[in-house]
Amino acid sequence: MKERRRSDRYSSGLNGKGTLLAILIVISIGAVGSMANNDETDEVKEPKQEAKAEDKKESVDQGMSEKKIKTTVKVQSPSDVSNLNEIQQAVNTGEDDLRDAIDSTNQFVDDLVTKQETLRKSKNLAIQDFHKTITDDVVEKLDNQISLLNDAAQTAHSMATGVFLNNEKNIAVEGTENLNFVKLEQLADNFNSMAFSLETYGMARSFESWEEASAYLPSRREESLLAIPLNEAIIHSSSVIDEPIIAEPVTEEGNVDGESVASTEQTDAERYPEAITSVFKISEAMNAIYVTADELQQRFTPYEKEDGFGQFEYISVDDLDDLYKFDTTVANEITVSIHFEAPDYTTDGFTQAMDSHRIIIKELDQLSALLEVYSSEFRQDPQGTLAQAKGHLERIKAAAQIERPGFEKFFKTAGPEAN
Repeated sequence: MKERRRSDRYSSGLNGKGTLLAILIVISIGAVGSMANNDETDEVKEPKQEAKAEDKKESVDQGMSEKKIKTTVKVQSPSDVSNLNEIQQAVNTGEDDLRDAIDSTNQFVDDLVTKQETLRKSKNLAIQDFHKTITDDVVEKLDNQISLLNDAAQTAHSMATGVFLNNEKNIAVEGTENLNFVKLEQLADNFNSMAFSLETYGMARSFESWEEASAYLPSRREESLLAIPLNEAIIHSSSVIDEPIIAEPVTEEGNVDGESVASTEQTDAERYPEAITSVFKISEAMNAIYVTADELQQRFTPYEKEDGFGQFEYISVDDLDDLYKFDTTVANEITVSIHFEAPDYTTDGFTQAMDSHRIIIKELDQLSALLEVYSSEFRQDPQGTLAQAKGHLERIKAAAQIERPGFEKFFKTAGPEAN
């Protein structure tokens, strides 16, 4: 589960300004701009909203409570809000809502880590028993906190939309004079990132030590939830002073001095060292998932009669550990991708990797539950149970092989660093 450190020879100099964030801002500006031009009333035409997070928990066979570690509330990307009343409401009450989300998540993380450590010591649990600390009530609390962070991400995005409408489209939204558009959009991304960290934590099985498990959420909190202080996005002053624009130094020949000229000669891998590293890790993990799933699938043998005895072979729950580990690598890299700059064309690749991850973890959890009762179920329905088990692995393989053209283009354009 531990996020691997990038090579010291790389220096990104990104200062947290990720391409994915830039894309989100451009999309939201385009959507709002189009909205303002096409509607002269206070109400703006509603776009299609993202699907709601699942409210109902997935059922698991009785006796499997300690295996029920997958949260069911999904992390939502902030959707565009194009209703002026909703935008105004977000501006009016958003500061308190965002502060509550930050404070409650801070408290939640501290409480969870403390209670988990207490349980570990009282039960003398090895790291392999990490999932025993993610009990049903913890899963429910994780779901609730993810929902709260989803709402906060939407609120921050709505507040940023209000700033844009008021400043750029002359559509009156009161109370936006002390709001920072860019910082609010970054907050929206960071709330979303923290929500995904909680989701990842709830399904993790591959921590290598209790120190790593205990440090994961506090570390993610510092890197995402607390990365942009709230008072940088909501400035309490009578006016907002724009930051001065400092021109880049120009040489006598009229060229931009220093690294700007050299940067045009860099490969994509040199421009985006963290991105190419992450893309490699995701691609390697997906390949490992496919190979491992295929090997496990081959270990299931048909039911055969030999001297009156039933002959069959199948895998155990423990055999899924590597698949969980590889999938956690994918999840971690998707999470950290929010915080570094990447080429525009890789955006779809990260989105498609997220889709694959969701399919893989769902199939793994269902296969894990099946394997707990496989022997008895197989004797009752050999062909059906065999097909069901192999079907899970087949869908895992298919998800791992989903094409990611953005990643492929990165490999082709990254130059020597990609090899």
